[in-house]
Amino acid sequence: MEDQQSFLYEYTKFCLEQAQHGVDTLGTKLSGVMEISALLLLGLRVTSTFQIYVKPEQAHLYFLYLTLKLSACVALAIAIAFAVLGLYPRKVATTGLSPEVLMQKNDSLQTAITTTWMQQISDLQAYKEARTVFLRKAMISLGIGIAIATFATTDAFFMAVSGK
Repeated sequence: MEDQQSFLYEYTKFCLEQAQHGVDTLGTKLSGVMEISALLLLGLRVTSTFQIYVKPEQAHLYFLYLTLKLSACVALAIAIAFAVLGLYPRKVATTGLSPEVLMQKNDSLQTAITTTWMQQISDLQAYKEARTVFLRKAMISLGIGIAIATFATTDAFFMAVSGK
């Protein structure tokens, strides 16, 4: 029976470490999405100097370009917002056992600790699922922003080339 409790204790400890690692990994991914979005957002400018290359009859295309750039900026800002929401600190669950409580336990300490860890694993899994939702939304917004910015840049290039 003691071997079974020891195995359960070690396995629960492993699962807790894996759950914590998963949450940490999602935090790193959210930070990466936020960083990439912020850099792209800083790189985009609502106005552009290639306006001097646009023929007067193509002025409507220039405003289309500006609209696309503004849309890309909005999509990137949304990606940053989702990443920030995903990184927002969670409420700390107070499911841990204090040393005073552990000293008063007459039964196995491993069982008490294992039970506490199982609750913490459950809390971490719920937090991980919530972070995953924000990561997905942030990545989708980033992808949309990149696609719109690419289209706007290509459109601007063709307008500049055809204006010469």
